[in-house]
Amino acid sequence: MVLALPLLLGLGVWQVKRGQEKARLLLEASAAGELAPIELGGLTQIDGIAEHRRVQAHGEFLADRQGLLDNQVRDGQIGYDILTPFRAQGVPGVVLVDRGWLARGGLRSDVPAWQTPQGTVTLSGYLHQPADIPFVSGEVTESFRGLWVVPEISAPLLGQYLGTPVQARVLRLAPDSEHGFRRDWPTVVMTPQRHYGYAVQWFGLAGALLWIYVLAGLRRARRLALSQED
Repeated sequence: MVLALPLLLGLGVWQVKRGQEKARLLLEASAAGELAPIELGGLTQIDGIAEHRRVQAHGEFLADRQGLLDNQVRDGQIGYDILTPFRAQGVPGVVLVDRGWLARGGLRSDVPAWQTPQGTVTLSGYLHQPADIPFVSGEVTESFRGLWVVPEISAPLLGQYLGTPVQARVLRLAPDSEHGFRRDWPTVVMTPQRHYGYAVQWFGLAGALLWIYVLAGLRRARRLALSQED
């Protein structure tokens, strides 16, 4: 009782705080998305731009140096996120553009086909910091039809592979931007409601434990009273 009750209550409180944090992130993302887009060209530092602040860039795709983000699932279908290096005007190195998801065939080598425009284009989206997945390397693992494949995005490793510096943050195309595919990345992986639901479960377990403890105490007290009477 001494060990379990504080643990269960602590887990419940932690889930409530996580839910509040996710709710705050959703509000911030919504507010940032309503602001006018920032032009990337000419900025010496783009790392300080808010995660969901809309940005705009002008430049050229490097169509001969494209790659795939592996193991991306939508509606139970395995596919790839299409990653195209982009030489943005006024931005050092290249920006990796996540153009969205396309399904693959039955084999990993059955990569989808798509078109990449030539010449100067204008892109709109937001800068995303790729997740650092534990025990997963961002090294290029395979190459299909000249397309490199990575299990996660690592700007330093991709910079070494491509032979040019790669910006740390990825430009995810906005749903209304041209030259993209399926783009339904979640703002948060787990919604606030799910966190609150887990909190209710932990608090419920704590309440059940406390109720069992009280009942057991009452029974012990009753047995003790009966033995004293005897």
